[in-house]
Amino acid sequence: MDPTFFQLMQQQFGASAGDLAQLYIVGHEWGHHIQNITGYMDRYPNNGTGPGSNGVRIELQADCYAGAWLGRMTEQTDADGDPYLIAPTEQQIEDALNAASAVGDDSIQAQSGFSNPESWTHGSSEQRQRWFAEGYQNGLGVCEQALTLPADQLDP
Repeated sequence: MDPTFFQLMQQQFGASAGDLAQLYIVGHEWGHHIQNITGYMDRYPNNGTGPGSNGVRIELQADCYAGAWLGRMTEQTDADGDPYLIAPTEQQIEDALNAASAVGDDSIQAQSGFSNPESWTHGSSEQRQRWFAEGYQNGLGVCEQALTLPADQLDP
């Protein structure tokens, strides 16, 4: 993982890239590892681009995993009983949602003056926020839905 990506998020995409936003990115990449070892990447191979493509679904599931991880780490404690993550403030959650929005395909494409959903590989800003929030609020159990829902139900 390239730590300069956080700088890029701030400078190019306008995200604040605070601590929780950075943990969201780490959690998203962790989500891809989970998808790999559980076979989701094999069961949902890349089938091109577009809002309902497997590529977008895999990315949205990774966002969901990131949210679930961050939401549950406040409940897990170390040997001394201290939580691994202090419950985030509303502002920190907004910062993570801002990061999810900033890396949405529509947001990135808008910087070039266009947005073409048929070329998306990661999902819209709203989708990325939605699936992060789904995982954060509801845990890992909802994350498989990002792969199985009809395309029109992937949106908030």
